[in-house]
Amino acid sequence: MRFRFEMDGDVYSKNKDSFKRLLAKHGLRWRGSLEHPFWGSPTERVNAIFDRDAEKDLLRGAALVWESAGKSPLLEDLKAWAWEAGAKVTEDRSPSAEEVTDEVEQALRYWDIVWKPNIDSLKAQGRPKAWIDADVQRWKRQRQERRRELIGQATD
Repeated sequence: MRFRFEMDGDVYSKNKDSFKRLLAKHGLRWRGSLEHPFWGSPTERVNAIFDRDAEKDLLRGAALVWESAGKSPLLEDLKAWAWEAGAKVTEDRSPSAEEVTDEVEQALRYWDIVWKPNIDSLKAQGRPKAWIDADVQRWKRQRQERRRELIGQATD
């Protein structure tokens, strides 16, 4: 289940402290990065999508996406917060990350066929172990990036 809270940048900026206090009150902690901001707990998460004007260093808009298996007290508090702030609240009907897991795993299996290093073949060619290990680490990192990309495509 997903709900989207959309607002102007200045509305978010004025109310972001109360938003962060609300998340902390319900046990959600910062787990994201500046490129992919999100707060999470074992049962729910909130993603932030910011529309920024880099030239003017201005936040044009913000969308906060709450996601969980079912409704929670946090969702009700977020709805109240959004109503007070003047944000638009909509239920997002697109599938959650958990609902697209099988499709993502199938796509990753195909991706692995092309990109996963064949360790036995590399050893047979005489490639040094350190290089093989580096290849495997690079593949794992790229696979995680690919997983995030596929989940993002499937849930948007």
